Amino acid sequence: MTVDDLFIKGNKLFAEKNFLEGLGIYKEIYLRFPKNLRLYEEIRKKENKYKKTIYESYSKHEIEEFLKLGNTGHAYSVIKILTSNYNKNSNDILTISLLGNFYGLNKEIKKAIHFQKLAIQKAPFESVFYLNLYETLRKNDELEQSLSILYFSKILSHRDLSIDHKIAKLNTSLKKYSQADSIYKDLIKNKKVSKDIIYSYCSNLIKLKKEKETILFIKNYEKNYKTDEALKSLTGLAYLEQQEYDKAENYFLQGIQLDNTNANLHSMLGDCYERIGKLDKAKKYYKISLRLDSNNKSALNNLAALNYFNGDIDEAEILYKYSIKYNEDNHEARYSLAQCQLAKSNYTEGWKNFEARWLATQFNTKKLRSNIPKFNLSMGKKNLLLWSEQGIGDQILFIRFITNLKPFVNNLFINIDSRLHKIIERVYPKVNFLIKNELNKNNNINAQLPLGDLGSIFVKDNSDLIKSNNTYLTSDTFLKKELKNKLKTKKKYICGLSWISKNDDIGVNKSVSLEILKPILLIKNIEFLDLQYNDTSEERNKFYKENRIKINKIESIDNFNNLNGLTCLIDICDFVITVSNTNAHISGALGKKTFLLLPKGKGRLWYWSSEKKKSIWYPSIEVVEQNIIGSWENVINKLGKILKDIYSE
Repeated sequence: MTVDDLFIKGNKLFAEKNFLEGLGIYKEIYLRFPKNLRLYEEIRKKENKYKKTIYESYSKHEIEEFLKLGNTGHAYSVIKILTSNYNKNSNDILTISLLGNFYGLNKEIKKAIHFQKLAIQKAPFESVFYLNLYETLRKNDELEQSLSILYFSKILSHRDLSIDHKIAKLNTSLKKYSQADSIYKDLIKNKKVSKDIIYSYCSNLIKLKKEKETILFIKNYEKNYKTDEALKSLTGLAYLEQQEYDKAENYFLQGIQLDNTNANLHSMLGDCYERIGKLDKAKKYYKISLRLDSNNKSALNNLAALNYFNGDIDEAEILYKYSIKYNEDNHEARYSLAQCQLAKSNYTEGWKNFEARWLATQFNTKKLRSNIPKFNLSMGKKNLLLWSEQGIGDQILFIRFITNLKPFVNNLFINIDSRLHKIIERVYPKVNFLIKNELNKNNNINAQLPLGDLGSIFVKDNSDLIKSNNTYLTSDTFLKKELKNKLKTKKKYICGLSWISKNDDIGVNKSVSLEILKPILLIKNIEFLDLQYNDTSEERNKFYKENRIKINKIESIDNFNNLNGLTCLIDICDFVITVSNTNAHISGALGKKTFLLLPKGKGRLWYWSSEKKKSIWYPSIEVVEQNIIGSWENVINKLGKILKDIYSE
């Protein structure tokens, strides 16, 4: 549809007094043709013709008094007054609008949205009414909807740059960093651009991983804001993401010199120290941050995470609970609290808080948008759609429960990484695999469930895990035999080896090198077989050249794309040594004897936590954990002793 077609359609709707639908068409024009000036001419014409007068039902003094009451926790007393007036005159647009706003202040979100929408229906050309509704939706974490509403305000007040800023910030919150960047680039062309826009633009650039661009941009503005601690902190953040820790530390300290009461700066400096392993300093600055602001979200979360990753789960749990108490919308803390509770086998509370994953920033998958009802065991037999929401490892972790579903399912449909299809078929024959764009098209499906929710249904305590099928994966018998024949070795034992994690955030913490593993690799009667996803030929060849130690590789199997083949490779091994990655999950699900090399600090995931150093979720896995962050020495020494005791000649 051309722009002219859209104008014809929109104008027709306005002529029929379908104002909201007409504005919806104008919004479409704005989104598709943002520089079309005719749009604003048409809006002015429509405003002049149809805009309603908002009667000043209340004096300025009355509204100020209302706001005082609302901001001091007495919004309901204002609501009572407004409701009485509304009952007398249900067409008073100002009363309707104020009711929406004060219900919002009183955290009665449904009522707030109802009245704010009603105000819009009665006066669809009032930009501020859309802003009010946007704010309520945003605070309720309905970000996509709030963004859609915000565009109505934009087309009615197209010269208001503050709305552009709001749109850009929402795009950042929705992780649409490129869209936000485009808006910010237009905003900063304005000579009167505000500091807030500069800060937001730089924050978004860092999210885009454009740290160098961030630093260069700030340097252009620094001459105007030499004493601006916010720019110092953003520069520090950019260097922090570039892993230039000395420079990051320097800028954070400069910012603190300018404002030693800035809790966020102290928290950032703590994060910097944590990343380089200076944990005492990290704790010191997190605690200073909390002394300055006891409810500082980042400091609470960071200090709690530091405790969690270093094994003090009880202290981490206390801190997360405190953070949630004072920050109800701290979904990150609630999701992290879930991991503490699950690590301690507190499944009742853990699974409940696990639901916060949908709103937590560290959880990257969006919820399935569907009208299909969510499955529960009381529904009777259903045609069930299970859909994956996490990485390969977590998918393998939870698919153990699909056999538990048999009494409750007529037909099972699964949306899961296609690399797992052959493996799943051996667990649950006659499964129907769906790709993403098919999820809402199959009319036979009458219930749906995210894969991660299987835990909350079937695991109430550890006995449920003990009773569950812990060796639920099997390998392809014929391919396994073929691969075993290919691996010609005279050595007594075959050890599958995986030493690198490709996780973008914490992979470096979880990974080791062949050089670090050398004392293990020197054990004579063990054949080591490369199970890595990625091409390791350069590291393996270099290691062989320097040490004359060969790590075998079966080239016919693409370990990344052919997970069925990788499963067979693992199954031909007598045991496996691996870091925390997909191989650990496959090996554990096969029931293969496995030694898991676990870091201290970031990289410690909830399902590996156990005081007995045995995985509750995978009984065949023995956890060998660092005692010092970044040092694998104790791990290698301990594992070397174990291997020599069991596998020595």
